Amino acid sequence: MKGMILGVLAFVLAQVPMSAQYGAMTLSVGQGSGKTGSTVCVNLNATALRRIISMQYSLKWDSNALEFVQVRNFRLPGLAQENFGQTKTKEGILTFAWIDNSLKGVDLPDGTPLYQICFKIKGKAGSAATISLSPKPTPYEVINTFEQYIQLVGVSGKVVVKG
Repeated sequence: MKGMILGVLAFVLAQVPMSAQYGAMTLSVGQGSGKTGSTVCVNLNATALRRIISMQYSLKWDSNALEFVQVRNFRLPGLAQENFGQTKTKEGILTFAWIDNSLKGVDLPDGTPLYQICFKIKGKAGSAATISLSPKPTPYEVINTFEQYIQLVGVSGKVVVKG
């Protein structure tokens, strides 16, 4: 009887998709502030980054308020400048694609910054510019070691222009 119960339990658990077990992964853009003409860097933080082997998305911002300067402080294994598409940064778009070359999957503690994105502030004092994740032009895609798609939740950040 015990063997039969374990067999039924194993069958039931096998029917639950791994993505339901792992849930969604959240990427949150940080907050920053500075005066017009200064440079500000904000973190892109991850929550629930578990057994991830690849991800891609785009970041967008108002190019009249912020001018892209650089990405830096990489903390995701294998992440480098080459993972960022910078051809549309003058339009306020930065694309991103990354793969864990070991294919073992990456786990990071919640709140870990994956990298920083830096901008020169062009906006007027008292204004704010939102930086958000976008599925265009690069569609959202996060894949775990089970080769399953994980939902990506993006949380926008902003840069406030001080007087």
